[in-house]
Amino acid sequence: MSPVLEVAVALRAVIVGIDRYRDQRIRDLSYARTDAEAVAELIEQVHPAQRHVTLLLDEDATKRNVQVEIGERLARDAGADDVVLLYFAGHGTPETSSGPDEAGRYLALHDTEYDNVYATGLSMERELPWLFERISRPPLVLMLIDACFSGRAGGRTFEGPRRKAARATARDSGMISLDDLELGEGRLMISACDDDQIAYERRGLGHGVFTHYLLKGPATADDGFTIGVHRLYEEVAAAVADHTGGQQIPVINGRSTRARLPYLW
Repeated sequence: MSPVLEVAVALRAVIVGIDRYRDQRIRDLSYARTDAEAVAELIEQVHPAQRHVTLLLDEDATKRNVQVEIGERLARDAGADDVVLLYFAGHGTPETSSGPDEAGRYLALHDTEYDNVYATGLSMERELPWLFERISRPPLVLMLIDACFSGRAGGRTFEGPRRKAARATARDSGMISLDDLELGEGRLMISACDDDQIAYERRGLGHGVFTHYLLKGPATADDGFTIGVHRLYEEVAAAVADHTGGQQIPVINGRSTRARLPYLW
């Protein structure tokens, strides 16, 4: 019989993938849902008692549901010893008609309306940082965005870490425990491309290019158990840029102090 794991720290994740859009004028995607499901599967290596994953796919990924899961439930439930991972795969878009916010960039949710992106999309510059600020207790919050124009996410208004905390991991029966690993702190967003670039899907990969290399991950851990977030970014960014001939270059925004993730690859 396996020993009972006393839960002191958890990995809490909200993972969003949207191929299908309610407004038929928004082009459907091919691999965003698959990308999200693959990221959720990657997290399954964390001990079941220490992972809490919400998966929002297609029609479940409405603006209301995303805001409730992140801004209400996750903000309420995530504790001072937890790690938070947010992931989004889908369309990123500016407003579809000229307006006062011509430079603005938005994540398109399942119910985003083509003619009303400002009201029905999720602003990368304003609403995403606001959602991050509501997740106030965990020392480490990381968002990964596989969407066009996503380098603007967070922007210059992005706030840095609020608290310090120690973390840990040990492997038990093939599962990763988070009990003894130092994972640092930070508020970081890693986006698939710059704010004037396209995030590509590739049929030959069966994924978005960014998520494909994210899922491959670094070949080795830094210390056998963890990987630095900035090292993860550098390796994924280099692979994506090489694959696309420099047409897509991932961006990292935010601040951190030795932010690390459990090595899941």
